[in-house]
Amino acid sequence: MNVLTINELSKSFGTQKVIDNLNFSVPEGTVFGFIGQNGAGKTTTMKMVLGLLKADSGEITVCGETVSYGQTKTNRRIGYLPDVPEFYNYMKPLEYLDLCGEIAGLSKSETKGRSDELLSSWGLMA
Repeated sequence: MNVLTINELSKSFGTQKVIDNLNFSVPEGTVFGFIGQNGAGKTTTMKMVLGLLKADSGEITVCGETVSYGQTKTNRRIGYLPDVPEFYNYMKPLEYLDLCGEIAGLSKSETKGRSDELLSSWGLMA
């Protein structure tokens, strides 16, 4: 089974075509990473995989589920750490993790448990 499949994915910003008919799949049990120079479309592709950016055309599936722009149900299966993460400086760590849990569709109790474990493992909570 493929955990990620991208078929004929394209994205433009104005007249600049950033992704042009991208096709690939990532089989279960493999490690996969994007390598390329700045502007190659790595972050744009990941934002579409996460449902945070609308593709112009093409299809993305995660574990057999179709990714839809604005719907993050497939994100419960994805761990993503951007090269330049965006944090909200007015939020405390637990508030930010609560937001991430909500976006990923986790229950409040599951979010709390995972957040406590994560912060504790990095020595950020007593």
